[in-house]
Amino acid sequence: MKKKLVAFTINTLDQAENIILESKIYKIIPILYLKKYFLIGFGSDYILTFQDMLISKFGKSSFKLFVDCGFNQSLTIKMANKKINYLKLNGNSIILSKIKNIAKKNRVLLNPSFNIVDCRNRKNISLKLKKLYSKERK
Repeated sequence: MKKKLVAFTINTLDQAENIILESKIYKIIPILYLKKYFLIGFGSDYILTFQDMLISKFGKSSFKLFVDCGFNQSLTIKMANKKINYLKLNGNSIILSKIKNIAKKNRVLLNPSFNIVDCRNRKNISLKLKKLYSKERK
C-alpha cells in the first residue's frame, strides 16, 4: 500500500524555510501548500517570486509547491505553464479535463491527493515532523 504524501500549509517565507531545513534531517522533499487566498489576494507573481526566493536559497530540488487556485481556471493555466509542481482546481469535469491536458504537457499534477498538515500556527515545526516521520522509520 502506498502511503499518502504530506503537504505542509504555510503562510510565510520563514515557515517555508523552517520546514525545508527540518525535512532535510528526514531526507524528504517537503510539499509546501499555499491556500487560494494567496493566489487571489497577491496574484501569481507573488507565488512565483516566493518560489524563486526559496530556489535561490535551497535549490530547485529541495521542495515542491502545491497551490490551491480555487475556481480560477486562468490562474491555474498560468501556474501550470510556470511549472508549479501541484495545482488544485475546483470546477466541472469538462473544464478539469481540458486543464488537466495543459498540466500534463507541463509535467504538473492537477488535484493530487495529499494529507495536509497545517504548520501556520506552529512554533515548533521540528516536533511535528518528528511525529510524522519517526513512525515510518520503524
